[in-house]
Amino acid sequence: MAKFKTNKIDHTGVTVSDINASLAFYHDVFGFDVTEPRRLEGEFFETLTGVKDAKLDVAYVEAPGHRIELLQYTIPGERKPSTLRPSDPGFVHLAFEVEDIDEVVTAIREGGFEPVSKPLTSEAGLRKGWRAVYTRDPDGNVIEFLQPPKE
Repeated sequence: MAKFKTNKIDHTGVTVSDINASLAFYHDVFGFDVTEPRRLEGEFFETLTGVKDAKLDVAYVEAPGHRIELLQYTIPGERKPSTLRPSDPGFVHLAFEVEDIDEVVTAIREGGFEPVSKPLTSEAGLRKGWRAVYTRDPDGNVIEFLQPPKE
């Protein structure tokens, strides 16, 4: 039994290397509304994140039913891209249910990105008949698209 009550998931935060490139990806390829970046710094954010002298820009992507928070740290300067694979502990991905996965693949390609594979159809299990495809954002983060079976 839970020791506390959770009301809802507020957002998912993703650290990016170039907030403007990521905002363009979500706005231009997905058509999502995005906010302008704003600067966060000071003792509150340093203490909250556990990052000494943290200075970062934050913006939001308004996806259907969920908000994505994009964070670009400008301090500290020494940052490295993640090398986590989908099989590594700590790896996280976003998943979106869509009406037509083929339209998604077309939009991704028109935006200059390639899916990890062609769309696949699940042959068994809870998602039997569902189609799925992975792609990557400008920083290599995985985004999954799922299409329920058409009736």
